[in-house]
Formats: sequence, structure tokens, C-alpha cells
Amino acid sequence: MNADVIIVLAIIAVAVVLFVTEWVRYDGVALIVLLALAISGVIPMSRAIEGFANPAVVTIAAVLVLSGGLYRTGVANLVGAQVMRLAGDSPVRVTGLMMLTAGLMSGLMNNIAATALLLPVVLDIARRLGMRPSRLLIPLSFAALLGGMTTLIGTGPNILLSTVLERSGQGSFGLFSFTPVGAAALVLGVLYMILAGRHLLPDRPTDGDEAAGDVDLRGRYDLGETLFCLRIPRGSALDGRSLVQARLGRALGIDLLAVRRNGQLLRAPEPEFLLASRDILILEGCPDAVDGLRAWGHLANHEESEDTLWRLVEDATALAKIEIAPNSSLIGSTVRSLDFRNRFQAHIVALRRGDEIRSASFQETRLEAGDTLLLLLGREDRLQQLRYADEFSSLGWTDIGTATREYDLHRWLMRLQIPEGSALHGQTLAESRLSHAFDLTVLEIQREGGSGNGNIFLPQASDVLRSGDGLIVEGNPESYAVLGALQALEAADARPSLRELESERVGFGEVTLAPSSNIVGKTLGEIFFRESYGLTLLAIWRGGRTIHSNIRLGGTRLQFGDALLVYGQRKKIQLLARDPRFLVLTAELREVFRVGRAPLASAIMVGVILAASLNLLPVYIAALLGALLMVFSGCLKGNEVYPLIEWRVVVLLGGMLALGLAMEESGTAELIAREVVGRAAEAGPRVLIATLFLLCALAAQFVPTSAVAVLVAPIALSTASELELSARALLMVVAVGSSCAFLSPFGHPVNLLVMGVGGYKVTDYTRVGAPLFLLLLLLVVFYLPVVWPI
Repeated sequence: MNADVIIVLAIIAVAVVLFVTEWVRYDGVALIVLLALAISGVIPMSRAIEGFANPAVVTIAAVLVLSGGLYRTGVANLVGAQVMRLAGDSPVRVTGLMMLTAGLMSGLMNNIAATALLLPVVLDIARRLGMRPSRLLIPLSFAALLGGMTTLIGTGPNILLSTVLERSGQGSFGLFSFTPVGAAALVLGVLYMILAGRHLLPDRPTDGDEAAGDVDLRGRYDLGETLFCLRIPRGSALDGRSLVQARLGRALGIDLLAVRRNGQLLRAPEPEFLLASRDILILEGCPDAVDGLRAWGHLANHEESEDTLWRLVEDATALAKIEIAPNSSLIGSTVRSLDFRNRFQAHIVALRRGDEIRSASFQETRLEAGDTLLLLLGREDRLQQLRYADEFSSLGWTDIGTATREYDLHRWLMRLQIPEGSALHGQTLAESRLSHAFDLTVLEIQREGGSGNGNIFLPQASDVLRSGDGLIVEGNPESYAVLGALQALEAADARPSLRELESERVGFGEVTLAPSSNIVGKTLGEIFFRESYGLTLLAIWRGGRTIHSNIRLGGTRLQFGDALLVYGQRKKIQLLARDPRFLVLTAELREVFRVGRAPLASAIMVGVILAASLNLLPVYIAALLGALLMVFSGCLKGNEVYPLIEWRVVVLLGGMLALGLAMEESGTAELIAREVVGRAAEAGPRVLIATLFLLCALAAQFVPTSAVAVLVAPIALSTASELELSARALLMVVAVGSSCAFLSPFGHPVNLLVMGVGGYKVTDYTRVGAPLFLLLLLLVVFYLPVVWPI
């Protein structure tokens, strides 16, 4: 074992760990592998990136564009819907026909795209038959994986293995070379599912006798426990305020779904909707949120006008104003984003722009040259340092009287008192959310009855509040009034059914991330979801559990496979359907397809298949030509092409192909073939096939399937060369094994795509997939050698 082999084995081990743990994105892992191989000298630097020019990479990208053309024109959707109508009302027939349809579609287009197209159709069938989606969606994803085995362009590993075979000088696989084994696997999978597998599928019914849709929502998203009602009492400060001003979401983490007023139900009100006394609010979220706010107790507002300011400045020792310089780097930034408190150890209490004064309502104001900021600072020497900062042009001191006359500070400063027994006792400032929820900024915590060692000027987020503390607070008095009004909301028993919350104009919608979505890892706040679509996100289903609460949802980073429940106007859900980052699962609200171009898209796809199968053109040239024709014919718009291509997969393949090259040239593949697979071959060819299959299939549960194919292909070729066996037969074993991601949802994106929508847990895939895994092992061991003699 030479040094190069040791280095390659070490890189493989690190890559597998990173793939399994997901500490680094899989495209990042591929780049790490590529750079490690080049820098270590295992492969020449000039050859390190030649994997990106591999025909397999080009073919996969082109097939994704072809799939996008079939999607946008509704071809696959129309075919799937027509076939599903033939299923009738029999769950067994529905399962069988659905799997055959998904399998056939996956053989001709990307299997992720095929699953995404059929997903809303299958959900609609499930609702019509009164079935839980969990009874159909694992069969759908498994059928897509099996269908990908049936043709060369059905899945990435097949394309890669054909390229590897051609590079070895033994020709390439034809378009339908995979069909005999792949079709047998698909038929076996369908028979297994309708005879035995469907009995292993989860079915989690819910209590109640509501309509099917109502049960589905209550059950999967636990809405029955999170819907509640509150009444606005007479004389409330909420009377006449808009929903934005009421701060229900920011302060309580709850969403307003509807308002019952004078017996009329007003659904999905706009942010500008004005509340009124005696309104009954239908809310979704944590019912204990209001009780938690009430537990704060009454924070008495002691009006002290200038006395409060005198006392604050006495403790702070400084009150000054400073002007923004003409070339300041702060120009264009908002006051909130600058975080003055931490950056300059100062707090802004007011802003003057010309003759206009802005106090307690300027946090989102973008600064301009010449703006004057009134600052409070704990120590005068620190304020003096700002005199030398390039961001400011002048610094001047001011007194209480001047500040009061010029800025009306006494209107925006108040002193609150935390009562005995308040729930705020023991909370940090950050946990209290006074600033975030009510825009009330604590400038000083007065402790032990006045000026002394216990006072905390400009407290930090980690400072802890205590009963009896006095808080010098900057904010709009209206915000304090809203705080009291929210504490005074009354419980009401008038909860409507979920079906009553829907109308012709308003309804619920289920959404998941599209396969090509670029928002994985982002929060909805970061993509301005509510501002863009005006929809309320009620819950996220992830990995067998529901995430509720406006507060928690706002900071939740999206993952592929999440199912999102939204509520709002149906026209806005339809607008969401046009966003390529999302896949709307409610059939009637889905995107409008370019059905007029469907015949053209079908003809282009048929042309690609004929050109490749008759060897008129290499498959990568045929696919590229087809992708170009999809754009020129109007089936796809030019700006839709690049989002359709999974660039992470392209980077993954380019990097991992470099590893495949290193395994061949360093002798690593030969070593593994001789010492591991070769020993299995001593027990006979069927044991060899079983070992190779298990090596691929077990790795495919956690490592991207294309990466598995690239890693194991050199081993299969070396084994064939060492033992004088058929390279085509062994590569066919690798192809089937690499696509057998049935034991976990993490092996392939199609499993993740249906996970949230179906409400599945990880163990559901293992329970249903294990028997199918064993059946395919038997198929490969006993049937594949008949078709491809070893």
C-alpha cells in the first residue's frame, strides 16, 4: 500500500463522515475532496477539474431542463391525472396504477420532477377517497426511485456509470440497456406494495367526525389544540387600531385567522384591518401566551415628565447631540441595523432632520447627511471619542431644558414599575422581549429605591429583571397602552370549525419546497414571505412533529421536505404557486401550465429518446439539443432554465469524478477490488454480486446516490479486470444498488420531498423499505445474471 492509496482512503473516509453527518453541504464536500486530491498530488492539478467537462455532468443538467419543459407545459401532469382517473375508488388499484405511472414517468424524466408533478394529484386522490396521504406517498417516492432504474436518463447514477464504462474502452450503455432489470425491479416493487407493503404503511387517524379535509388538518398539524378565541372588552385601547398596531404576532406569537363581528365572520383580514370593541378574535398559536403576558402584572406608568429625564441624565452623566458627516459610512443604513448601543456604547433617543423631530419612531429611518442624533451615554469620556470618528461631523453637549424643548423627550420617556410576583422576575431583558414586542427600550434599571450601586444604566440583553425594579423606558406611550390592552383580552368560547374558516375567497394551502429551491437553510423572515404574499404560516410539519407558534416559526430555518400550512386569500396562494421556490400541493391552487405548448414539449422529448436510442446522436448531445429546443419553442422561458439545474449536483459530480479518477490511478480501486470484493468472489459469483450490491445500497441510505456510483464504479471495473468478469454486469449491479435508497429518507431527495407532506417519521421508511430492499437483493443476485451474464 503506497502513500497515494493511504491518502485516497483517508479522503474517502473524511468524505463519507461529512456526507453522513451533513456538517458540510454535499457540494462543499465534493470541492474539499477535489482540492485535497490536487494539493496532495494524487492527481495532476491540470486534471483535477476535468470531471466538470464529463459528458455525464452535461447530460444530467440537460435532462433537468427537459424535465422542466415537461413540467411547465403540464405534459406529465396531464398524463398522471388521466391515468389516476382510471384507478377508480379502489385503494389497491390506486396504489398500483400510481406506482406504475410514477415509475414510467421517472424513466423518461428526472425522478424528483416526476414526484413533484404527481404529488398534488396523489393528494387530491387521497382526499377524494378519504385516505390519509401517508398511505400513498411512500409508494410514490419508492416508485420514482424504481422507475429511475429503467432507462439511461432516468437517474444520475445510470448516466455516470455509462460514462465510466465508455471511458474504460468498453463502449457505453444504451438508452434502454437498463430496462430489463429496472422494469423487473419496478414490477416487483409494485407487487410488493399492493400485496404486503401497504399494510406496513403508517395510518394515523384523528379523533372527531369532521370532513376529511378538516380531519387531515386537525390531525397532522394539531390545529384542534392551537385554535382559540379572545374577546376585545369595551373601552380597550385596541379599539380602532389596525392589526399591525395590535402586535398580536410580535407580542404573543399568535396569528389572527378571522374576526367575528356582529355575528359575521371576517376571514383572513388584511394588516390594515381596524379592530373594534366586542370583536371576537379567532387565533392560532399558544393559548397560554395571553396568560403569560397577564402574569407580568400591571407595569404602572409613573408620569414624571422632566423628572424622569433629570434622573436618567444624572445617572448617565451625559446628554449630547451629534451630526452625521457628509461622507459618513452610516448614510443609508437604518438606525436599528446600526446597533448604536453596542457599536458606539451610546443610545439614540431622538433624531432631527431639518425642522422635523422624530422620537421613539425612527428605528427604521435611513440616515442622511446632516441628521442630528440626540445621544445618551454612560460615560462622558466615551462620548468624547465619537468626536474623532469619520462618521460624524460635530459633537455638542445639551442640557435637560434644551432637550425637552427641542425634542419633546418627556413625551417618550416613562418610568415603569415591576410589581411583586410578576412573571418578569428572573427574566433577562432579552427573554422579556419588551423591545422586540412593544418597541419599549429600557435605558436604565433602577434598583434599591434610587441612585446607587444597584442601578444599571444602558443594561445589556443578559441583565436580569427583579420584582420591584423601576424601568426607565423609551417608547411610544401608545405601545404601553397596547401592552395593557393585550393583558386585558377576555377568553371567548366561539371557535369555528376549520371548514367554516374557508370560503370561496379564503382557504388553507399546503406548500413544500420545490426540488430546485434555493431557500433551504433560510427563514421565512429572511425571504420576506409574509410581506411578499400576505399569507399566514400556521405550522411546519418536519420529521414526524409539528412546529407551531409565530415566534418559533419566524426563526425556523427551512429544510427540504418541510410541509408548510398557510392560510389566506386563495389568489395569494395561487401567486405563491408561480414562485419556483415553492410547490403548492393543493391541486386547485397550483400553477397554470402552458398547456398550449404541451404537444411541442412531447415531440421534443420523443425526438431526444429516438435520437439517443437509435444512436443518431450521443445522449448528451441529444439532451442538450432537446433542452435548447425547449427554450426556442417557448416551452420554457430563458430565465427559467438556470433555476431548474441542480448546481449543487453538478458541483458534487465534478468533485467526486475527480475522486473516481484518483481511485483508479492510485491503485486504490484495485486494492479494494482484490482485498474486499475479490475475497467475496472466492465464495462464488452470486456472493460477489450480493457484496457489491450491499456495498452500494447501504451507502446510498446516507450518501448521495451519484456519489455512491462514482465511488464504487472503479472498484467494480477493477474487480471485473482482476477476475475476468463482465464489467457491464458488475456496473449494472452498482446501478441498481446505488438507487436502492429505501431504508431512510436521507438517501434521496424524493424521500424527503414526501416526508413532510405525508407526516412520516424516519422509522416509517425503514419499516416499509426493508422488505423491498431484501427483495431487490434477491432480484439482483438471481435475476440480473440471467440478463447480464457475469
